[in-house]
Amino acid sequence: MTQVGRTPRNPAATPAWRNLKNHHKKIAGVHMVDLFAADPERPARFASEIDGLFVDYSKHRATEETFSLLLALAGEMDIPHAIQQLFDGERVNNTEKRPALHTALRTPPDKAVLPGSRHYTAQVSSELSRMEEFIGELHAGAVAGWTGHPVETLVNIGIGGSDLGPRLATDALRPYRRSALRIRFAANVDPVEINSVLADCNPETTLFIVSSKSFATAETLANAQRAQHWLRNNGCSNVPAQFIAITANPEAAVKFGLAPERIFHIWDWVGGRYSVWSATGLPMAASVGMENFRAFLAGAHAMDMHFRTAPLPRNLPVLLALLDIWYINFFHCESLAVIPYAHALRLLPQYLGQLCMESNGKSIRRDNGAVRYPTAAIVWGGEGTNAQHAFMQLLHQGTHLVPVDFLAGLECDDGLREQHNLLLANCIAQSKALMLGNGNGPDAEKRKYRIISGNKPSTTILYERLTPETLGKLLALYEHRTYVQACLWNINAFDQWGVELGKSLASGIHTELNGGTTNPAHDASTRNLIRRCSGKV
Repeated sequence: MTQVGRTPRNPAATPAWRNLKNHHKKIAGVHMVDLFAADPERPARFASEIDGLFVDYSKHRATEETFSLLLALAGEMDIPHAIQQLFDGERVNNTEKRPALHTALRTPPDKAVLPGSRHYTAQVSSELSRMEEFIGELHAGAVAGWTGHPVETLVNIGIGGSDLGPRLATDALRPYRRSALRIRFAANVDPVEINSVLADCNPETTLFIVSSKSFATAETLANAQRAQHWLRNNGCSNVPAQFIAITANPEAAVKFGLAPERIFHIWDWVGGRYSVWSATGLPMAASVGMENFRAFLAGAHAMDMHFRTAPLPRNLPVLLALLDIWYINFFHCESLAVIPYAHALRLLPQYLGQLCMESNGKSIRRDNGAVRYPTAAIVWGGEGTNAQHAFMQLLHQGTHLVPVDFLAGLECDDGLREQHNLLLANCIAQSKALMLGNGNGPDAEKRKYRIISGNKPSTTILYERLTPETLGKLLALYEHRTYVQACLWNINAFDQWGVELGKSLASGIHTELNGGTTNPAHDASTRNLIRRCSGKV
């Protein structure tokens, strides 16, 4: 993304930023109760409905003037141009000198009209066809293990984006299962996880998916090798027949022992945390079928088109990103709580943790200047109503100001309408309680410990039913929200050099724990920990 001549390099130096700082001084002490009292139309004006998603952002410490100033910042940082660059396939990942074309993974070939996009969508379409053929064979029982018995269990071995996305989608869309295949996941290099998965598998009918963009991720390869040993120890005479791979490095997969026809491709222009839309999503597609997987892609594409075409004042990813900047940079909020009132979305906070923090946990701007303002909220959360009996005490009466995203589905799939209404009632009540508090009351001075001040911001996202299409829209909404944040902060959302540092250090220490010479350059604490972990103390 070329910034020079178009976008200020430091957002904090813009007139809009200065205006927002002055505006914050005026509004910081205003209670949302008063904002609602002064503006009866506020709930209607600060809400949007897009393709079955209803988003209420009225419970925020913001006014029309606030949004006007935030939109001015978006204009000064040239967000429309940044959106165009993303979809045009420009090298928005400037440090690795490549585009970020996850949107091409869900663009129908007949809609690929932007420069160069037909090339990418043709590759994607070809790989989707291969997936569809393979999944059809799986469902028909035509994919067999070494003894000739049809595959009954898929075990996805991956970590990070190769695990979180497909794990979330497979779990969330369980009601849409189209086969009796069992889907399992192993990510942690701690052998307890892979061993617990293997203990529940039949070696004759288990197929392993090794999902790694680089096919060099240490944790993934260690678990894949553990699976190989398990198969051999159980008499497997054709170990490669029990594996497929999903990677951008097919040569490494072949070296690992896989046949080329058992390798599904992803590309270097797809970041791991944006890869669920590719063959990385095969476990989910195997569970729900390709028709539902394509609906998942279609939902994301619909959100892509909204993001690409909607004016900024009505562009939902932009508006939510601007609210994030408002709280992070002006109210100095350090975290965002994501609380889905849906058991199906219980893994969403973890998925969004990677998406948001790995993308925007940066301290260097795109022009190599040092960031002098906070970036990236700490994203955490849990499913409602469990959260109410765990951490929401802190949100109501703690000293931290924590914006909250609530998500809930309106339809009840299992027929238990009354119980589902109890779930929705709790969701609505929590957002109300965060905003209103309970007032001081007549005996406030005597029982101050019962005072709940309110004025805590939240966004509520409602959807009719968690269909594959709806899930696609939700995940794409958060992807684009994260990208806009990065553009407003002038940072690169698509690299992760901090992750790479930890990997490289772990490799050397692993060698030392296995008997290698301790590196004298280690600090004293690290040397001591290595001695203790290797039994030398």
